[in-house]
Amino acid sequence: MNFCSKFCQVFTVALLLNATAYGYALDVVTEEFPPFQYLDQNKKVQGMATEVVRFVLKEAGIKTEIRMYPWARAYKRALQETNVLIYSIARTREREHHFKWIGTITPYSVYLWKLKKRKDIQVNKIEQAKQYLTGGVPKDVKLDYLLGYGFEVGDHLILSKSDVQNLIMLANGRIDLTPFDEIAFSYSVKKLGYNLSEFERAFYIEELSSELYMALSILTPDDLVITLRKALEKVKEGGQYEAIRQKYLNNTAE
Repeated sequence: MNFCSKFCQVFTVALLLNATAYGYALDVVTEEFPPFQYLDQNKKVQGMATEVVRFVLKEAGIKTEIRMYPWARAYKRALQETNVLIYSIARTREREHHFKWIGTITPYSVYLWKLKKRKDIQVNKIEQAKQYLTGGVPKDVKLDYLLGYGFEVGDHLILSKSDVQNLIMLANGRIDLTPFDEIAFSYSVKKLGYNLSEFERAFYIEELSSELYMALSILTPDDLVITLRKALEKVKEGGQYEAIRQKYLNNTAE
């Protein structure tokens, strides 16, 4: 290998590992979705998924800020712009070819939740939920799922900017059901000062339940995609991922 070839290889790696250099500025976006990602008292993004993402970025040698937006805005940026990393995002058939998927970063188990005192609410299959008013979030995979089963905004659905807002409306009796990840629901209930025993699962949405991902916008160069995939693998192999996972699972256990 001559000097020029060796220099070019080193220079290429340097570009890849510096997120602010030569067109590789990486924007990281997410939504408020505690305990996976949320703002602390100092307005810094924290949370289970955030810790994993920060480990991955550190492993890849990338320094950048994480910005929190309403989900619809974060999703639009990742869908339309170059070099945008989004998390925590569900991987669906409809989204498959719109993003470059890095890997899984959190477990995800989705239920329809109701107030425990609402004994009149019985859901044995998803279509039965049309009898009730359910909360949804624009551009969210849970809303897309309900729309796919013929739920209509206004008749069966009411929209708000976040899952947390839907939880508040559920607690206040303004809606009858809301789809929510199990870990996030438990955390959010406690954070808002409600009693978890006042709520219960009404229906398990198996089709949505799996894991959430970190993903890159489709126009992101493949070499950056490969770098982040390898970094995530190292974070999982090194035990950091499991340690983070257990910390949050233990803190949100009933």
